[in-house]
Amino acid sequence: MPQISAKELETLACAYLTDAGAAPGAAAQVARAMVQAETEGNPVCGLYYLTVFKEQMALGKVDGQAEPSVLSSVGSAIMVDAVGGFAHPAIRLATNALITKAREQGIAAAGITRSYNALSLAHHVLPLAEAGLIGLCCSNAPASVAPPGGTAPLFGTNPMAFAVPGSDGPAVVIDQSASAVTKTAILMREKAGGEMPLGWAQDRGGQPTQDPAAGLAGSLLPYGGQKGANIGLMVEILAAALTGAQLSTQAPSFSGQDTGTPGVGQFLLAIDPAHFSGAQFAQSLTRLAGTYDAADVRLPGSKFRTEQNRPALQMITIDTELLAELRAVPKQSPP
Repeated sequence: MPQISAKELETLACAYLTDAGAAPGAAAQVARAMVQAETEGNPVCGLYYLTVFKEQMALGKVDGQAEPSVLSSVGSAIMVDAVGGFAHPAIRLATNALITKAREQGIAAAGITRSYNALSLAHHVLPLAEAGLIGLCCSNAPASVAPPGGTAPLFGTNPMAFAVPGSDGPAVVIDQSASAVTKTAILMREKAGGEMPLGWAQDRGGQPTQDPAAGLAGSLLPYGGQKGANIGLMVEILAAALTGAQLSTQAPSFSGQDTGTPGVGQFLLAIDPAHFSGAQFAQSLTRLAGTYDAADVRLPGSKFRTEQNRPALQMITIDTELLAELRAVPKQSPP
């Protein structure tokens, strides 16, 4: 398969999404997130979604022209309405206010309602860490995961991300779903015609399966059994119930042919260490990192520290047909 630079791919992806109906600003943010995910070795949040998002805009499940708005900003709480559009512009709007409020008050939170697939949540906490803040982000998703003992999907993969500021970039970045694996990973296995490991999903009858199609027809499994299910429930409450977004069981799929707007939610939290232990926080973090180094264990998120300044220089392998489809669209530079 051919390779293309991350910079050129971002330009092509932005033009593709704009041609498909997205506003240039939204297209640029989503394209950047997809390409960044590819440079990080995270294809389940990458180019796979280009054609999916084009299809979903055509179906009317996401409004590419939507402009998010601030519903309220009182004290340290912010509410943003994504208006049925892409999550990225809404989260960016909330993040700018979050940084200001957290620095003023020590802690601030934002809720996003009527939103869509936020892709890699790490990308939404990194700006907070780069601003010297501890960041947390979580999002609910269309129901696909059944808790232990059940067969009906009651919540989505419901990912969450956490980032901690360091002296030379984010010191810690955690990005994971409440499920054993993302739904996209299973869809990709199905498309490739391969089996999946046991523990990823179960069939309609609640039996373990290695058949991706049977797993998709049944339900995904939470990681760590009940512990993962509890995290999924926590995310559901913060991202959906708290923000007034649709519950996972109410939301149409992110990628199917069903109708209706998913209208899921995201929740972000920003904490300024300066309002708590101050300089001692950095000292404690250094000691904590030292214990990991001494045990020859890497803190999660090292790839974000080593690669964050190099994505434009990287070459990305891309499907030949997809590249041809992208190059058939008139080019334009991201805003």
